[in-house]
Amino acid sequence: MLVNSFDTKYSKTANKYELLDDNFTSLFSKDKKFNRIFTSVLENQELNSSSSILLRSDITGQVINTILSHDFKKKHYLYYMGDVFKKDIINSQIKQCRQHGVEIINNSKYESFKDLIKILDKILSRFLKQDFIYIFTDPIIKNQSKYLLKAKPNKNDINKFLNIFKKLSKSRYALNLEENFFSKDYHQDIFFYVYSTRTKKVLAQGGGYHYQKNQKVINGVGFSYDVDSLAELI
Repeated sequence: MLVNSFDTKYSKTANKYELLDDNFTSLFSKDKKFNRIFTSVLENQELNSSSSILLRSDITGQVINTILSHDFKKKHYLYYMGDVFKKDIINSQIKQCRQHGVEIINNSKYESFKDLIKILDKILSRFLKQDFIYIFTDPIIKNQSKYLLKAKPNKNDINKFLNIFKKLSKSRYALNLEENFFSKDYHQDIFFYVYSTRTKKVLAQGGGYHYQKNQKVINGVGFSYDVDSLAELI
């Protein structure tokens, strides 16, 4: 059983986390274009003795803000590891979760998607064999619920992404055509999550995004996966 919510990982559980961390970093050890990025576990920009501490619930947003602040015009190939803190939807308690993630910024969205699928599929296939399924959608469906059904295949980006996926991966996949799919407002072109067929939990999620701040614009594709959920399965 995993030890959750601010408790220390120990014994066999700790070994699983170490295995997953080592496997993730080894994927980038010989790929010089990828760099590791470190972000703070705190959301606060400034702290004093009367400040309330805000713990991060997301790392992608921190990565985006870092790039916008430093070098938003260049291409970036980044990976990260760290803990996030999210409210449990059942009991409203704050849970500590570990994430691994990859962000490719200001590169061709199709080439970036290829790189991401290769990395994520390699991780999942090693530890889970075939006990998972990718679920894809187009974020625009949130505003136009029949978009995927009406769009012509040669004008619909999601078909291009699916064709790329099918050439690269033998993993199972499906389309979700529901309007209430849980992509974020900044997602564009493609959104997906990976679902465990054993635990019925979401293991990973990712997609394309567009973000603008003070006339600075970046476009990227990324994913993150839940180390805690993956550790339960190995």
